[in-house]
Amino acid sequence: MSDFLLVVFIAAIAAFLTYLGAPVAERFDVPNHIVSASLQFAAGVLTAVVAISLAPPAVALGSFPGVVLAFFIGGALFIAFEYYSAKRQAGKPPSETNVSSLGFYVGILVDLFIDGAVIGIASTLTLSAGLLLALGLAISTAPLAFVTISTAKRQGVPKEARQRLSFLFIACVMGGAIAGFVLLRNQPDAVRAVVIALASGFLLTTITQSMIPEANRDGEPSLAGVLYVGGIALYAVLSVPAA
Repeated sequence: MSDFLLVVFIAAIAAFLTYLGAPVAERFDVPNHIVSASLQFAAGVLTAVVAISLAPPAVALGSFPGVVLAFFIGGALFIAFEYYSAKRQAGKPPSETNVSSLGFYVGILVDLFIDGAVIGIASTLTLSAGLLLALGLAISTAPLAFVTISTAKRQGVPKEARQRLSFLFIACVMGGAIAGFVLLRNQPDAVRAVVIALASGFLLTTITQSMIPEANRDGEPSLAGVLYVGGIALYAVLSVPAA
């Protein structure tokens, strides 16, 4: 089997495990305060992904000014998209104002695409490295898919749109893995550093400007800050063996 097909196979495993969170969310009606609390936890996990797995390699591989600029541009891109999305939302009928802008969902999909890209790059080293990383990432992405679909249900997103979103989970993980394998494996370290920093800025801004505000939309759940910190701590513990 060629290296490319191996990457596709490994990414398919991660994509399928991620997708499983969506039908579970469709099957069960989760109370709003549980969804809000889960969003806090997921935001903590993603913060740790940026702080532990993305930002340090970017700083180590690239020039510091270039990395900082790319990080800023990544965050600015999310703000620009969020602004455009909010402007479109303002023109909708009042009955649709309970649905938040697209920024929250775009941020989640970008995270899944980045996770897939990391799987693709790791798979170019050894099959076992890529497979272990795919299984490890699925531990966080499957619950994230569950939270995302649960949030969409809470916001009144139509079922057809939620189903399309569920399939986009698979497309983003698979697409990211293929892109990471084909486009980045032979690139200089400086190019990889810029791409990683750009993604880090986008993700961190998604967390602060969309995920946490959405979690607190109906009132902050009890001890929500502990859940956020718990997500950071859990990812940090899981990252120790790979360090």
